[in-house]
Amino acid sequence: MAVELFVDANEPVEIVEKLRTLGVAAVRKKIAPGDYVCGEIGIERKTISDFFGSLVKKRLFEQLRRLRESYPVALLVFEGDPAEISEFKSPQAVLGALVAIEVDERVPVLNTADLDQTAALLAVIWKRQDRVRAAYGLRHKPKTLDLEERQRFLVEGLPNVGDTLARNLLEHFGSARAVFTADEEELRQVPKIGEGKAAEIARVLGTRYEGRQRRLDDEDPDA
Repeated sequence: MAVELFVDANEPVEIVEKLRTLGVAAVRKKIAPGDYVCGEIGIERKTISDFFGSLVKKRLFEQLRRLRESYPVALLVFEGDPAEISEFKSPQAVLGALVAIEVDERVPVLNTADLDQTAALLAVIWKRQDRVRAAYGLRHKPKTLDLEERQRFLVEGLPNVGDTLARNLLEHFGSARAVFTADEEELRQVPKIGEGKAAEIARVLGTRYEGRQRRLDDEDPDA
């Protein structure tokens, strides 16, 4: 089954239609945050006027931070002719915001000319996604979920584990705690968990977290 590209219900219908003509498995639904989700990638689309309006209302960077916190990869699609920036009253503010997004927020900005080009770009992103990354899309905060959904949410945080594998793991071991304490050999016994996935899960769960100590060790003593 191909990774689905989720399109927020408020996005233009024309984009969805164009995506489907390009062969993309596009699905309209309510998304928050972001306008598009493809596998592990969350995408915000801003026309130049939308961008400027969000900047003036001081909500642009909050939107991008929420996007970055919600998905492993965050992208901003900046739709329109960049030459139009010069027509704004404060073009430096727009250019400065774009620099801040790239440098400070570390959110890549991809420019497209119009809706058709945005759809083409989304199609390229969709085609390059590995199917196993679909597990990252639309992962909401646990406080909005019921108990079983919270358990699956926790297990879906393991590498290469999506909804189906999370269910298999929970049904096999009986609880999230048992999943996290299972060794590599036990993990291999679960349907659709092969040797590679079992090894990676065991590595992530079993490797000592060094955190601050690693950062201290990496510091140059002569600096």
